Amino acid sequence: MRVLLTGAQGQLGQSLSRRIPQDWILLAADKIFLDIANERNVYDVISDFKPDVVINTAAFTSVDDAETNVDFSENVNNLGAKYVAQASSKYGAKLIHVSTDYVFDGNSSEPYTEKDTVKSLNVYGSTKHKGELEVLKNHAGAIIIRTSWVYSEYGKNFLKTIFNLVEKNKDIKVVYDQVGAPTYAPDIANLIIDIIKEGTLQPGLYHYSGDTVMSWYDFANKIAAAITFSQSKVEPISTAEYKAIARRPKYSVLNCDKIEKFGYKRSCFSQGFEQSVRALIDESKKL
Repeated sequence: MRVLLTGAQGQLGQSLSRRIPQDWILLAADKIFLDIANERNVYDVISDFKPDVVINTAAFTSVDDAETNVDFSENVNNLGAKYVAQASSKYGAKLIHVSTDYVFDGNSSEPYTEKDTVKSLNVYGSTKHKGELEVLKNHAGAIIIRTSWVYSEYGKNFLKTIFNLVEKNKDIKVVYDQVGAPTYAPDIANLIIDIIKEGTLQPGLYHYSGDTVMSWYDFANKIAAAITFSQSKVEPISTAEYKAIARRPKYSVLNCDKIEKFGYKRSCFSQGFEQSVRALIDESKKL
């Protein structure tokens, strides 16, 4: 099995690189080796490597920065997804593409299904949705996995940011009125690997997220509580008070019934959270 992984330095990319079976031939491509916004680069790498499967985790994920870097976000999240889909299809590679809960506006009171209307509040979400459409248009066999609030001990993410602040005894303010389901990156990685191994999941769009719903404030409190030596205080504030550059959905919980019917269990928050916090604590002891 020959696998091309884009976005190899991101937290999901790192999670996949550490878990891909040893008997698979993996090309873990970072953005220097493979810039998915560069059409020629994409075609050259895929035609040369001849992967059986392409896993596209590459994206411009900085939600606030995307608001002031619209063209860059468009090039990576939309056109980049298009190029990867077209090249994968041309050279006969299967494609698994990763997307986001931020394609939704958050006005629902029930978990979003794959059939619900998409309406993003920000540039990041809108460009990711455009990328989804390009993937579906240009690769008949593509599988798209929307996930949410991804965290781990790798890369840059909310858990690591809060952990670092709490470890330094910093008091922090976190929004209480945005609700979602944190998803452990290694669980997404294991899901993708299982999908490739089994080869029975039908092409299309699927939701996959953690099994526990909470606010960012709740999440931060759990992180602070896990670091028993810290004296940090976590203060709840509203989205309006926080005044972020980009608007974010107040509710972006994903309904995962569709993928669960194929036997894939949701990410267990308690297990993933414990593993990632333990890894961060162990790492901090080495410093």
